[in-house]
Amino acid sequence: MVSWSALGRSFGTNLFKNNVKTPFIIQNVNFSVGKTLNAGHGQKTMALQPSRWQWHKFKDMFHYYVMIGLIPVGAIIFYTNVFIGPAQLAPIPEGYEPKHWEYHRHPITRFIARYIHNNPQQEYEKFMHYIDEEAQKAKLRALEKEVHSKMAERQDYQAYYYRPMVNKYHRIEKQAGDEVYERIGDDFKE
Repeated sequence: MVSWSALGRSFGTNLFKNNVKTPFIIQNVNFSVGKTLNAGHGQKTMALQPSRWQWHKFKDMFHYYVMIGLIPVGAIIFYTNVFIGPAQLAPIPEGYEPKHWEYHRHPITRFIARYIHNNPQQEYEKFMHYIDEEAQKAKLRALEKEVHSKMAERQDYQAYYYRPMVNKYHRIEKQAGDEVYERIGDDFKE
């Protein structure tokens, strides 16, 4: 499909080029397709015109994606509609629980429900988990607000804002200070 437009362009230009030069005779009648050339006399000018490269590239890409995408998808849709067809409603046997994709009528919709989308029960459970998490966060925010209000009411100490210190860096500083003290001693003068 991509090369058809290029072939059509070259074929069409070659067809007219060959016929323009010479008139032809059919049943003793002269037919002239175009004006004969002047054998090189006259001005040699070339008409300036915008490039058609972008248009030809667009056509080629359009034909390519039609061949790659629309035709196979159209063939699959045609096959499923003609040879498989919609599901028929039938009574459910005893002891059988239908799967979630079996409730859809069209085969393509059943395929999408089975292999692409999640189970509706799974979606419901995920949503309920989200609601539970938000409820837990709301409870924690309410408790934190209550603690703040009690601290403000009683003018309590700042224990709620206490952040424990990491002693690792204090030990490193103390060790560096001890090393300097051992090297220099008590007699340090500035």
